[in-house]
Amino acid sequence: MKKLELFVSSILAGMLIGIAGTLYIASGKTIPGAILFTVALFSICTRGLGLFTGRVGYLLVQPKKGSYLIDLAVIWLGNFVGCMILGAIVRDTKPMHIETAAQMSSLKLAQTPLQTILLAMLCGLLMYIAVDHYRTCTGDLSRYLGMLLCIPAFILAGLEHLVADMYYFALGLSAAQIGQAAVFLLCCTVGNAVGAWLIPLWEKLRAK
Repeated sequence: MKKLELFVSSILAGMLIGIAGTLYIASGKTIPGAILFTVALFSICTRGLGLFTGRVGYLLVQPKKGSYLIDLAVIWLGNFVGCMILGAIVRDTKPMHIETAAQMSSLKLAQTPLQTILLAMLCGLLMYIAVDHYRTCTGDLSRYLGMLLCIPAFILAGLEHLVADMYYFALGLSAAQIGQAAVFLLCCTVGNAVGAWLIPLWEKLRAK
């Protein structure tokens, strides 16, 4: 039952990322849209929902890494399903956003796998900072400052966030691009994970 609850919470997290992605597209990919994208991580963190990019950074500190890896796989799948659901809804109700998502998807798929991994690493680093700041800070304002700074930063820098990209693909991908998209998402998964592990690794080394 615990895994089912995690899966459902991850679907909701994927849908929230999709809502934020829709907001960003609707804003014309502007700075205000990038700032308002934080509504997704705010909702996910305050409600304790499962987001792959928010939890993968904590793998290294888990006593039972095998069990946590299974949880991460459940979260990844749930995020994917949530993005697919939101993508289908927006395709049907807001078709004017499809062209923008298609253009974004094509530009992402034009990158080499190495470029995608490197851009995803940088995003993973910022995501870990945003989530860990929320988890460790005690002040009401300071807990959310990491989100407000890091989320717009990775969007405006053009970094690759796995779940956001899942949504953009769900909305704008063509059937002919599915194979490329699968490779892209694999590279993005690796990059986001490695980037999220950089600070925990550094903290382990510093503690020795």
